[in-house]
Amino acid sequence: MRLILRLFNAFLDTGLAWFTPPWRRRAHETRAVLRRYMRQYAPRIPEERMEQMRRSEQDISEALLLWRKNDAERHVQQAEADYGQLPGYRRSAWVEFVESIFVITVVFLGLRTYFVQPFRIPTNSMWPSLNGIVVHPVQEIPGPAKRIWDAITLGSSYVDITADRNKQIKSIRDERYMLLFTRTIISFVGSDQEPVSIPAASGTVIEYLRSQGKLIDTPRGPYYVPYKAGETIVRARVDAGDMVLVNRVAYHFRRPRRGETFVFDTRGINTSGSAAMTEQSHGTHYIKRLCALPGDSVRIAPPNLIINDHLATEPGIARVSAGMPPRRMAGYRPLETWQYPTGYLLRGKMVHLADTGPALPNLREYLALGDNTTSSLDSRYWGPVKQFNILGPAGFTLWPFTSHWGQID
Repeated sequence: MRLILRLFNAFLDTGLAWFTPPWRRRAHETRAVLRRYMRQYAPRIPEERMEQMRRSEQDISEALLLWRKNDAERHVQQAEADYGQLPGYRRSAWVEFVESIFVITVVFLGLRTYFVQPFRIPTNSMWPSLNGIVVHPVQEIPGPAKRIWDAITLGSSYVDITADRNKQIKSIRDERYMLLFTRTIISFVGSDQEPVSIPAASGTVIEYLRSQGKLIDTPRGPYYVPYKAGETIVRARVDAGDMVLVNRVAYHFRRPRRGETFVFDTRGINTSGSAAMTEQSHGTHYIKRLCALPGDSVRIAPPNLIINDHLATEPGIARVSAGMPPRRMAGYRPLETWQYPTGYLLRGKMVHLADTGPALPNLREYLALGDNTTSSLDSRYWGPVKQFNILGPAGFTLWPFTSHWGQID
């Protein structure tokens, strides 16, 4: 019986490690530390202390085997109190940090095809819950120390490109590189003109050029103002969007939940949206908050979201409604009929999400809204997301190492 329990626990703690409860992870870590310490320092540990450590390790193992949470937590706390200050007991925090990043990278990125997929947040539609890629104009490029600090804290890079001669932009396009990232390639008129690369999506770069007066929208399309020799093309700090890990198998075992952050593709969805948010238009994948489920009736009563005639109280939705710091937004906002007559979620309008049941599960409908409601191209414009569009919930922010690093709420 105990052998079966051990095999079952090994399967849960390794094969389904994503779902391992925090108390079991901590108990496993403490037991591993005890084993490593006893193995490494055995010649220098008195026999009486060695026997005490063996008993602690066995107690933790027994609690893990039988899933006794209270016993496991008690033994872990006792081990920390008894041995936490011994020299060599604790490894360097930097070593632990590097190991954690290495394990996460190898395991999750290695299994991305079937289980977990990394996804770079392209825009600020989910700010401040998640950050998108932003190009900030700067007057000058800072020194090496500042650049290194910004790279660590913000995932930032600096771009400083100057025209070596008179030139004019011919085209701007996105290009994928290193499998996970997007950069913008700016090409110029003339076969002898070398293109330039910027580590940001083209929509963000276009907004930068527009803000600098180098892109003018005309009835015939965009007009790019020519550059003179020595003129700055781009001088900016590019803040990397959060890289999140999407659990692609979660919805095979459970239904999507109201209030969680999820990623979906845009097959069959008209994302042309608002002219004010061209950088979000025509994306192949979006990340939003799942705000309503199949069968729900939804309306927006600023600043609140009303679902089935009740105020939505899920934590993520409630934070947006309340405009809690650091949010400066005033909660949820419907579209105005006079601005968007063909919009889906208009002021005073209630929408009903279809629940096709077991017969046509892939056609069930979900409502996707961005937390940054004043700058989010979402279901208010183009309607519900079908179940066949959904990839899965976003569970973990992998990079950069800001306050967003870790589990996504």
